[in-house]
Amino acid sequence: MRLVSGTDMKKMDSWAVNEYMIPSLLLMENAGRAVAVKAFEILDGISRKQVLILAGKGNNGGDALVAARHLSEMGAEVKLFLFFPPDQFGEDALINWGLLDKLGINYNCLNDENSLYLLKLRLNQCDLIIDGIFGTGFRGKPDDATTRAIQTVNESGVPILAIDVPSGLNADTGEVEGECIFAGYTVTFAYAKRGLVMFPGKKYTGLLEVARISLPQKALEIVETEEYYIDETFAQKLLPPRQKEGFKNTFGHVLAVAGSTGMTGAAFLASRAVLRSGAGLVTACLPSSLAKGFDAVNPEVITCGVEETKEGTISSAAGTEIKRRMQGKQAVIFGPGLGATAEIRGLLEKMLEGLHVPLIIDADGLNVLALDGGILNRVQCPLILTPHPGEMARLLGLSTAEVQKDRVVAAQEAAVYFNAVVVLKGAATVTATPQGQVFINSSGCSALATAGSGDVLSGVIGGLAAQGVEPVAAAVLGVYIHGLAGEIAAKELGERSVMAGDVLERLPYAFRYLETTTTEVG
Repeated sequence: MRLVSGTDMKKMDSWAVNEYMIPSLLLMENAGRAVAVKAFEILDGISRKQVLILAGKGNNGGDALVAARHLSEMGAEVKLFLFFPPDQFGEDALINWGLLDKLGINYNCLNDENSLYLLKLRLNQCDLIIDGIFGTGFRGKPDDATTRAIQTVNESGVPILAIDVPSGLNADTGEVEGECIFAGYTVTFAYAKRGLVMFPGKKYTGLLEVARISLPQKALEIVETEEYYIDETFAQKLLPPRQKEGFKNTFGHVLAVAGSTGMTGAAFLASRAVLRSGAGLVTACLPSSLAKGFDAVNPEVITCGVEETKEGTISSAAGTEIKRRMQGKQAVIFGPGLGATAEIRGLLEKMLEGLHVPLIIDADGLNVLALDGGILNRVQCPLILTPHPGEMARLLGLSTAEVQKDRVVAAQEAAVYFNAVVVLKGAATVTATPQGQVFINSSGCSALATAGSGDVLSGVIGGLAAQGVEPVAAAVLGVYIHGLAGEIAAKELGERSVMAGDVLERLPYAFRYLETTTTEVG
């Protein structure tokens, strides 16, 4: 599903009106009617139902007035509350106010405690609330009067349908700085807004529906960032077909450079995730003292013990052996459980020389980059970086709070700076490319917030890349599959009790789920 920011939507609306000559009144009419149709659907008919409508002074309020007119004509009893005198409506909304006024619909202004009390009384009698207070241009916190109204509405227990975005939500970032409408349903227009699928905004959106309002698709050409919401349909299109006549070399060989004393599990999870993702072979390079034990519990993984330091981490001197092992591989994973030491920095520098296949850098590999990002200046291979918010903060020299405040911007900045596909992990994982593409993931849950989950993800991405999936697609699909496996594990075990190994073992079910509607190569 295509996404746009609230800021971009405003530009697109302006372009449609000024360049494409689409009347703004038509856009408002189509938007308001779409809301009325959704209200009809929610209530399973509208005759004699009581609908309470909250209208602000902007275009969002104008959409609410159109919805009120259509609902009244359908037979609903409409209770309208404004947050200001009606003569303060904008031009298009004022025209719609005139049409509504002719129908004789009564209204109240929410301007004091008495009107707030009246709102509470009306809420006790209504079947649906329609929120048209603020639109996509809203930023910051609602004023005190609006805050009290939003609190009252949220506490009423009546179903809420939000127009375009729940009032109080930042349509660009998903931020909620003050009170926000907790909608059960949201009808957004033309394209889904980024803030509706980012957290915390997603919690306030409810069931999301995108309504077409006659905005031409050509409007997307004026948007600089190409953004998508990754759902099941999108992920299925990225999944490569499985050749029936293929053999292990057909499906690629991954080299995983991972593990250290006390962190062998990271190598275990990453390497096994490679195989669970469909790659034919995986070789794990880890400190020589750990190789024998690792090999004993991982019979499917080729184990390579390499020179180590006295602390039990891989030595930079192992670079020669690892470079030899890199030959003939289709993807390389670097970082899970390695330890952020000067030796690891030297090792990465050696490995980058002449490397041309996709390189997935995770965990301690990212910590090395945070100390010296210049190490990537002469890289010739496709790069995929998979930081969590703390690692991203170190990569960009920001605080974690600053990263989380606008995750899309942080991912975009890192993608450009490192010239890499960047996967910013977390709720609604963001994948960004240096070319300006952004992908926001829909799968996953809090079950993934557990140690080792990121190691599994790096293995999934590496396994897909080895099968010939382009780096961007490998990252996007890997994130979706990983999230889906987490959801499957959570359904069986509960979100609280899932471990990374549980996610790993549910990868086959996640792949199988997506493959049910894809065609194998005969």
